[in-house]
Amino acid sequence: MLSSLESNARQGKTIKPKILVLEIRDKKLPAEKPIAWLIVERTETYETYQNGEVGKASICLSYRQIFPFVSNSFEGKGEFTGCYSKGFNLVSLTAASLTSGFVTLDLPNLEGQRIGTYLMNEIVQWVQQWPEAIVGTIELLPEQATPDNKIRRNRFYEQFNLKFEYIDNKRSGKSLPIKTSELTTVENWKENITEHHLLDYLADVLLSKQRALSDLEQRDYACKNLVNKIQLMEARPIIWALKKCLNA
Repeated sequence: MLSSLESNARQGKTIKPKILVLEIRDKKLPAEKPIAWLIVERTETYETYQNGEVGKASICLSYRQIFPFVSNSFEGKGEFTGCYSKGFNLVSLTAASLTSGFVTLDLPNLEGQRIGTYLMNEIVQWVQQWPEAIVGTIELLPEQATPDNKIRRNRFYEQFNLKFEYIDNKRSGKSLPIKTSELTTVENWKENITEHHLLDYLADVLLSKQRALSDLEQRDYACKNLVNKIQLMEARPIIWALKKCLNA
């Protein structure tokens, strides 16, 4: 059984496979062809007490762009992380430890395509296992607030119902404490992002390859047949011309 590639169940709820393929379309042209493909790997860890209650937990969503190909080894990949501590009654949406932080998405030319929203939404859904826990501080830094990014960055967090104490014309700020039960999950990523099970994706790729090879074989056969006819025509042009006249 390939458990990493199949859906599982925990506490009566369906858990997504550990590895998924994301099909990304332009959010402004969702009916057009995909503009990118990503692989996302989900890793969860749990530390439990003797009574089975979770004391600590963490989640990591590692992503890697597989199309278009990224030649720079430092781009096109990264991770979103989160964690929970019962002792502190805290969760983090941005780090694997209980520290303030923020998220970054390293996918050149794919900014604003809701990929970050998808990943953060997965973190938010995960921490909601502990509805009474407090959401740890998210810190927004002024150097992140470029003219074309500040509004998008702030809306990114606010869509999950996070509240901020902003300063410097909203260029920087810190999130205010709320319970995880107050967080809001979002669905707008579904408008241009589709999840695929890895096995289904591979099956589609192999089927497409098989069809392409079959088409090439048929075209190759047609080309060879045409070449043979041309060679016969060149070898016996008069006989070929008479046959064409008789069959006309």
